[in-house]
Amino acid sequence: MYLSYYNYDEPLDYAEEEYDTILEENQSINSWANICESCIIPSTMQIIWYMAVLLGFSLLCRIAFVFCYYLPNKKEWLLHLISISAGCGMLIVAVGTNSFFIIFFAIISYSTFHLVNLFSPFRKNIGVIMVICTILTQLCSEQIWKHQIAWQMIKGSIMVVNMKIISIAFEMEQTVLKSQRGIIVPNVFSFFGYIFTPANLIVGPWVPYSSYLYSIRLNPMHQFRMRRVMWCGFCCLLSLGFINLSNCIVPYLISDPRLIWVRIFRDAFAVRCSHYFVSFLSQASIAAGGLCLDKDDKPNKWLGYMITQPIHIEFPRSLSSVVRAWNIPMHKFLKEFIFRGIYKRFKSHFVAIFVTYLVSSLLHGQYLKIYLALFSLAIFGFVESKLRKKISIAFNACVTAEACQKPCRFKYCPSKGWRSDGALLVKLTNILFSLATIFHLAYIGAMMESVADEGNDFADNLNVWSTVNFINHWLVLLTYALYLVI
Repeated sequence: MYLSYYNYDEPLDYAEEEYDTILEENQSINSWANICESCIIPSTMQIIWYMAVLLGFSLLCRIAFVFCYYLPNKKEWLLHLISISAGCGMLIVAVGTNSFFIIFFAIISYSTFHLVNLFSPFRKNIGVIMVICTILTQLCSEQIWKHQIAWQMIKGSIMVVNMKIISIAFEMEQTVLKSQRGIIVPNVFSFFGYIFTPANLIVGPWVPYSSYLYSIRLNPMHQFRMRRVMWCGFCCLLSLGFINLSNCIVPYLISDPRLIWVRIFRDAFAVRCSHYFVSFLSQASIAAGGLCLDKDDKPNKWLGYMITQPIHIEFPRSLSSVVRAWNIPMHKFLKEFIFRGIYKRFKSHFVAIFVTYLVSSLLHGQYLKIYLALFSLAIFGFVESKLRKKISIAFNACVTAEACQKPCRFKYCPSKGWRSDGALLVKLTNILFSLATIFHLAYIGAMMESVADEGNDFADNLNVWSTVNFINHWLVLLTYALYLVI
């Protein structure tokens, strides 16, 4: 429960807005031929251009690594320099001169590392200092340029860069606490090589600094196996399929729902498809660039290193499982650098979860709807987890929010056989909680569908939930009451 519901790497939002208006401008669409001509083909062609930019620069960077690998005197700084050049070139092609703000932001952050290193009292808290500095810089910049297209074009990259800077800061802080010495700031080439590596600069995902170093030190010829080409191809196809589902097919199939809940489920599914689109696009990008999410991770046979798991989201066991599967790298980032540190200091799961979701919300920028959705998700998931844990202890049944760990420690569990005592009842209980999770995801997801059209009035932003009388919030309140009673 440490991950934002809303996708964190969204540099394509400014382009997607164009797709979203296609159906509105063509109300006469009444056949698959028309929807292909007016929506699917235009959106596909535009996304293919972005794919060409992302994958092209990532692949060029990897090819340059191959040439460097066979040089008589291999220098690691040269690999970092290639990574920097490819990343900056990709930014200029993708977002134009707006890329200079990202470059300037990275330079300021690197200077801040050295500045903090001059003052010994601050060294042990450099992680917290950089969290505050990066988020404040992002929020202030957004306050100035929020309504400009330029900011919409770079906000996703800014968030990815922020996460990289924060992770480096906490890794440096851990080094200081262990050695009791000064901060070892990465050299200028490795720092900016990590920040600007093209494989995850535009659409993410976040990867640890150690994984970046591990990836560039591998024999680059190992990255040119056919399986990486297969990963890249399959992920691109899935990405195109999901963006067309989100913007064209789902609105066409359910164009004018009369029932409010049909519209809510439709909008929430469109949001999830949009997230899958970005996730699989970023999977294709890291496959082309030869990055690995974690040197200990095992890639999927067909799709490579997984960023999201749609099956676990569409057919969830609990809200906690959705949070873990929604964006795996960001979940690891928030859990390792935010949740664990807060929990260690305050010894409270609730405080740790609250602060984690607060940081996640602020990383998304100034969007009230995102704040509402994320904190609702945090509360819903926390209450569900507490209730299921209490039920599992009271009845010795495997109904916790976490997936069953075999061999199961509970007396009543379907993993011990369908004919075992209570197996069927436990399975039915878990199915009911899964249905409740799907219900909550639709309720929260519908709020995210119109995040780009956020209004200034607080009541306007609650319009989606107010039309159904905040039923899910009331349901969670009843769930909490049940938790207190048991």
